[in-house]
Amino acid sequence: MLWGVVHTKGGVGKTTTSLYLALAAHRRGVPVRLVDADPQASATMWASAAVRAGHPLPFAVEPYSGAPRAKSGELILIDTPPGQADVLQEVLDCVDVAIVPTAASPMDLERVWPTLEVTSHLPTVVLLTQINTRARLVAELRELFEEQGVPVAENFIRHKEAFKQAWGTTPADLAGYGEVYDEISEALKWH
Repeated sequence: MLWGVVHTKGGVGKTTTSLYLALAAHRRGVPVRLVDADPQASATMWASAAVRAGHPLPFAVEPYSGAPRAKSGELILIDTPPGQADVLQEVLDCVDVAIVPTAASPMDLERVWPTLEVTSHLPTVVLLTQINTRARLVAELRELFEEQGVPVAENFIRHKEAFKQAWGTTPADLAGYGEVYDEISEALKWH
């Protein structure tokens, strides 16, 4: 199974989402790899820093070199770059699902729509990230997307300073990504 973590804008949490979902899969006994398709190589740098700190990630992080192939029972998460249409399209042509993390800022939300246009040919779910705990905002965002027929993950990721501090480590707390992983996995069983 291949999951693409995509958004045409940077800074919305693609690398964090990719890494935490890979960690959630690993903790559930699923063989997993993270493929870093972003030229900034943030996931690769995170993995290298974790090795230097003496706590390597429990899964491989490898550079993107064309469409990867998953072994039986394996999950591959692909962390994509913002604004590189050729790489993004190549990734979207090989994945089984697109996960579109987005923060609640007007700019991030505005850029979701072009992203959804390029993912329209495959199952796609919007994941609300960096959300303050205001339940009303989450409900409003969910309603905004659902009115347009866009699936939104029931679970969302709260804004936490701990995400910044987790860079270069193997995070102990999945901070909501375990529930997101379970939700997406369960939904895909029905497709």
